Amino acid sequence: METTQQFKTTNHPVPSPDSLHIASLNGARLQIRCTTSLNVVRSITLPTDFNPRGALIRWVPIAPRNGRNTSTISRRVLLADDDGARVWDLSDEKWSALISNGSGGMGKIVHAEFGRDGEEVLLWNDFGAKVTVWCLKTGRSVEIKDPKFVGWRGCGTRPTPGGEEGGVGVLALLSRPAGQDVVTLHAPKTYFVIKTVAVPSVDAQGIKWSPDGRWFVIWDAASAGYKVFVYTADGHLYRMYGGETAEGDICGLGIRSVEWTPDGKYLAIAGWDKRVTLLSTKTFSPVVFLDHTPTIQISTGTVWTEMVSALSSRSYSVTAQPVSPPKVASPPNDPAPKLGISLTTSNADGTLIATRDDSTPTTVWIWDLSQLAPKTVIIQHAPVRQLLWHPTIPDLLLIQCIQDDPIVYIWSASSDGPEIITIGLQKPAGTAPARLEARWLITPTNKKPTIVFGHAQGYVLLWPNGRDSILRFERDRDERDSTPTGDDDSEDSLYDILTGRTPIPRLDDMMSNYENDDDDDTGRLEDTFREKKRRGGDMDDSGLDEMF
Repeated sequence: METTQQFKTTNHPVPSPDSLHIASLNGARLQIRCTTSLNVVRSITLPTDFNPRGALIRWVPIAPRNGRNTSTISRRVLLADDDGARVWDLSDEKWSALISNGSGGMGKIVHAEFGRDGEEVLLWNDFGAKVTVWCLKTGRSVEIKDPKFVGWRGCGTRPTPGGEEGGVGVLALLSRPAGQDVVTLHAPKTYFVIKTVAVPSVDAQGIKWSPDGRWFVIWDAASAGYKVFVYTADGHLYRMYGGETAEGDICGLGIRSVEWTPDGKYLAIAGWDKRVTLLSTKTFSPVVFLDHTPTIQISTGTVWTEMVSALSSRSYSVTAQPVSPPKVASPPNDPAPKLGISLTTSNADGTLIATRDDSTPTTVWIWDLSQLAPKTVIIQHAPVRQLLWHPTIPDLLLIQCIQDDPIVYIWSASSDGPEIITIGLQKPAGTAPARLEARWLITPTNKKPTIVFGHAQGYVLLWPNGRDSILRFERDRDERDSTPTGDDDSEDSLYDILTGRTPIPRLDDMMSNYENDDDDDTGRLEDTFREKKRRGGDMDDSGLDEMF
């Protein structure tokens, strides 16, 4: 394992989609750090009226192109507060954009996102008043009133992994202008309303496009029953799935969340009834039910339990089956009962699903979709906070629990049990507990995995299996792609050399670089006289000797 030094920040760091940079606030400056060289390649001074509390950082997403997940590298970063949004381009230091909220008559800005590309910015106002789409190229804006939710929960842009041009970037937005839920389909760029669809729901809870862009689904509130509405891309209702009747003719308790598998084969519906239903996307009929039983007894996998000693040392042990994981009870008048599947996430190739039931918050179920059965169960010592699959390595799962210690857990299908990783991160100043966050960097499959881990006052980069050897031209390329504007790290570099953290460059290395430069100059001189020889015709090598 290898860890960087702790970098200062005043908010949680946000890595770019291409994993080349990390953006964070450091006081009154927005700093962009290169993940390869670990240097600050851009330091932007923020205006005095900027409100850092509740500030939001976003990067331009990488959109698929020609059937591959490649596009122009994300070079624009967005920073939003209550009064507006600012956008900078790492490739062009002179370019910037400012979007002001004006008098704020429609409420403060509560959320911001990039649109289809780096030329579009979406701003949501308070109280669900409107969402405004801004074009950074023309400066024009389009207002869409009465969005039901803030952010991508209530809207989504149609993906087109196959590279098709028809319908690229159509925005589906869920609204409730009157007493009925409505979905409006907006054309790309102009955002004119193409179609308006009245949804037969009581209280729709969200909308999500399928990975292939052929379908979008809307699910109803749990109080309205078990209802999922499947629509075609042009807004026609294809099917309404109402769940399966359980024993005693009692239907399910409703839907808590909906997720598509990345390969688009299944639609996973997590319910309040401790069950995940997988629908086949060919017929949208149930294929299998993933039931979270109170007693764990699986025949195809192993149950692991985290053990914590009196000296706070942690380890995993194989648990004999059957076993009953710890449960948490909810009072009868609890507005948010500890029940249902709140975490459901699929791996990169759609072969594994990790889930957590709120009634047993310390237990992680990992399901094998090829066998349609549990693969393993992990019982943690503390409640599980989030489950993150690696973006490109399918069998690598990151588990983060609710605890004060900087610890993350990694499970791999190819390893013998989960792994406990303790990170040397200093706790922030103050008595309030720090909110720790862990994220994977999107690295290629031939690179070792990287984790960004930190809190609101500092973060580190972590390589669980060690760091890849970095070639010099790779680091030069990454730094050349960015636009360095400040020397914020110059003092830190000098401090590292004086304190012995960074060795002083050797004289022979500097001389070897100097000699290499001389060789390049000699090569250019020979090429010059070779060209003169070719043009003159009469001049030969003997003539050159006489001249010199």
